[in-house]
Amino acid sequence: MRLSETHKKVPLLASANINAGIDSDSINMANYHAASFDIIFGPSYAGAAGAIIKLYSGVSVGAKTTAMTFNYRYTGAAIKAASADIFTTEATSAALQLATATMASRLLTIEVDASQMATGHSWLTLEIGAEADAGEMTIVAHLLPRYQSAAGVTCLT
Repeated sequence: MRLSETHKKVPLLASANINAGIDSDSINMANYHAASFDIIFGPSYAGAAGAIIKLYSGVSVGAKTTAMTFNYRYTGAAIKAASADIFTTEATSAALQLATATMASRLLTIEVDASQMATGHSWLTLEIGAEADAGEMTIVAHLLPRYQSAAGVTCLT
C-alpha cells in the first residue's frame, strides 16, 4: 500500500510573500487522529523580524477560537545540504517565532493530535503572523485517518 493511500496529504498554502500575515486553509479533523504540517520556507525568507506561527482549533472553517500548543522540529540545514533531512530535537510552543536567518530554505514540521482540540472543535487553522519582513512559504498537511477509507475523503470545504 502506498503512503498516499494510508495518509491524507493536503496542500494548505502556497504564498509568494507572507509579510502581511496569512492563514492556511482550514482542515476538518473529524475523520483523523493527528496532523503533521510541513512548512517549507523559500530562499527569500529574510529580514529582521520572524513570523509568529500559531495553531488554532475552531467549530467552523477559518474559526480561530482556541490557540493550541503544538510540537515542532525543523531541519538542521538548508534544502540540498547534507543534513537537510536531519531534524532538531522536538520542542513545544503556542506561538512560535521563527528566526528568519535560521529558517530560509528549511523545513519546519508542526504536529498535533486531534485529541488535544477543544471539545466540539473539529477545524484546524495555522496562522502566519505579519511579523515577517518578506518571503515565500508552502504548507502541506499529512493526516492520519481514523478509518482506512478516510484517506480518499476531503477534509476541506
